[in-house]
Amino acid sequence: MPTNSSKPNILHTEWAYGWGGQEMRILAETQAFLERGYNMKIACQPDKPLMIHAREAGVPTIPLVLKKGLRFDSVFSTLRIIKAHQIDLVHTHSSVDAWRCGIAARIAGVPVVRSRHLSTPIKKIPTSWYVYMKLADRVITSGQSIKDRMVNENKMIADQIISVPAGIDENRFHPDIDRMTVRNEFGFSDDDFVIGIVAILRIWKGHSFLIQAVKQLLEQGRNVKLLICGDGPQYENLKKLIAELNLASEIIMAGHRKDVEQCFAAMDCVVLPSTKNEATSQVLPQAMAMRRPVIAADAGSLSEVVIDKKTGRLVPPEDADALAEALSWMIDNPAERDRVAEQGYQHCMDNFTFKKMIDSTEAVYREVLAG
Repeated sequence: MPTNSSKPNILHTEWAYGWGGQEMRILAETQAFLERGYNMKIACQPDKPLMIHAREAGVPTIPLVLKKGLRFDSVFSTLRIIKAHQIDLVHTHSSVDAWRCGIAARIAGVPVVRSRHLSTPIKKIPTSWYVYMKLADRVITSGQSIKDRMVNENKMIADQIISVPAGIDENRFHPDIDRMTVRNEFGFSDDDFVIGIVAILRIWKGHSFLIQAVKQLLEQGRNVKLLICGDGPQYENLKKLIAELNLASEIIMAGHRKDVEQCFAAMDCVVLPSTKNEATSQVLPQAMAMRRPVIAADAGSLSEVVIDKKTGRLVPPEDADALAEALSWMIDNPAERDRVAEQGYQHCMDNFTFKKMIDSTEAVYREVLAG
């Protein structure tokens, strides 16, 4: 435990090679704790997106090669990092680093916090219980339903698990951003009802169901456009689907965007039709903080964010018909659309602020460091 006159040295570890909500949250949290005076570092795959973005942001990083399989070299590499940087607490995020870095921390006598970002089921085997309940002193989940599943299905100890949903930066995501910047960029008219999705192009994000729903709306004669923001492994497959459905003139694939808030402002409705894996999402609270009406599939912890016909619309996953119906409801009921957007905004401000996320995480750190 560091002295009262000093802040702890905390090491985030991350195995992942990609760039998504999980990695974005790690970086944002690290920056926030640096601002609070903590000594933070991220140990991650060398020259991969997390390290690149962290270095661009001026966040201290340490290259750490982590590979799947029974590899003790990663354990010893992490142990050297812990000792060299006098680390007081290790915060792990993915299964690979949870094992390697968790073991290293235990050898070094350093406490561990483990984050669980996804809602996918955890295998009901002794090693799963061990990595969460023994290698970690506390577990942070990105949604209450994730905690509930761990307790009810995996028989994990409820008192060791804390739900801390992703928080949004209200200074960046707010209702006063000009809606016309991106609309003008893509030639959307004032009469176009712009449906939007901001997500990595992974199969479980449900883009194909949204595209099918938009096709139904167009066949009904509705004046809609779809703006897809994001890049990823499904890019070519989605591009092919759009071409096969003859929707290229109605659907824009904008790729990765750094101006996500400008994109949200251009959208009349934001949709997240994920089929699985989601925690509470960062995208939905970001959109809600901008008073954008939202539609989500009932996957993972998304129902904690979207309460049907109160803070948005909630539909069954993998159901293009239900998506089309919910979108029609948004289009046909502007007063109701504004109502759920306002209630969504209030729900977000009450439950999903960035400060609340950091305060809750800091409370976990303090508890663990106090022993």
